[in-house]
Amino acid sequence: MARDYIFSEGPATRKELDKQSSQPASNPDHQLSNPFSTGSGGPNFENNVQSAFVVLMLSGGLAPCLPPWPVKKIKLQGRYAGFNTDDFIAFAEERNGGRAAKLLAQIKHSLSITEKDEVFAKVIKAAWLDFQNPEIFDAKYDEIALITGPLSSHDVENARRVLEWARTSANAQEFLEKVNLSKFSSEAKREKLQAFRSQLKKANNGVDLEDEILWQFMKCFHILGYDLDVQSGVTLSLVNSHIAQFTPENIPGIWGMIAKEIESFNQSAGTITIDTLSEDIRNAFSKQVPVQTIPTEFLKPQKESATQAPPDHFKGEEADALAFAALLGSWNEKVEADKSVIRELIEGHD
Repeated sequence: MARDYIFSEGPATRKELDKQSSQPASNPDHQLSNPFSTGSGGPNFENNVQSAFVVLMLSGGLAPCLPPWPVKKIKLQGRYAGFNTDDFIAFAEERNGGRAAKLLAQIKHSLSITEKDEVFAKVIKAAWLDFQNPEIFDAKYDEIALITGPLSSHDVENARRVLEWARTSANAQEFLEKVNLSKFSSEAKREKLQAFRSQLKKANNGVDLEDEILWQFMKCFHILGYDLDVQSGVTLSLVNSHIAQFTPENIPGIWGMIAKEIESFNQSAGTITIDTLSEDIRNAFSKQVPVQTIPTEFLKPQKESATQAPPDHFKGEEADALAFAALLGSWNEKVEADKSVIRELIEGHD
């Protein structure tokens, strides 16, 4: 996986460094800026997210937001195919080849869920155009996702909660009542709903959306946080866990190989299936590592049961004898005539 490095131009004494740091920066171009933004942080983040979904496809994993169906292919930069939410489109299908679903994903490392944020405005406009296009989007099964890096706690708690309320409400009226109810909701959540309303109005040529359409859109829209901008993120550990099920010896090498190949696919707006990937990657996921079991020497020996099951007198030869005895009722074992009658009855003598 690609990394960003900061190189020094040469050694400097402590006195020279102190002198440099005490002087104001006369040229604004020489001022420090965010290395993530000025470097290749954004493209690297996009590549890592796309590669993570490819690992899910290779390992039989499931895509978020979609039904629990295997991912069959991933289309990158799908603008040429009519998608506006186009960083990637993940296609999932039922195992029996029946129903299908798509996840349309836009990847933005950072943005704010507000009425004035330009990045958020572009994301919503693209999502709205796709949502209205029945040729590429089926609201019954398909979903739209904004995949981003770290979000402020304000956005996470409020925007994502409002979207979840939309998905768990029976209708638009119930959804809006939840958001507007003072004790159930909060002013911050109403601000996030207003941010969606405002951005959707802009995307809809300045026309407000009806409540029903707003609710339908928000049910399909997701905000997913991926911490793939750092080496120690939780998402990368989960991706590595998928790789380890097949190639536990060289996890970083396999991850780097996938990321490099997906970078090439991304530049060509390629479509990724297991068959279109290189043979080296296919071989790495060709056979799952057997599940580890406890060695027999560490297992406690099974003790034999101290008590055996009592004999079943109602099976075998004894069963007939007991049945005849029950018909006779009572008899006296000391009387030879009684014993003779029983013997003849059991043995079949007339």
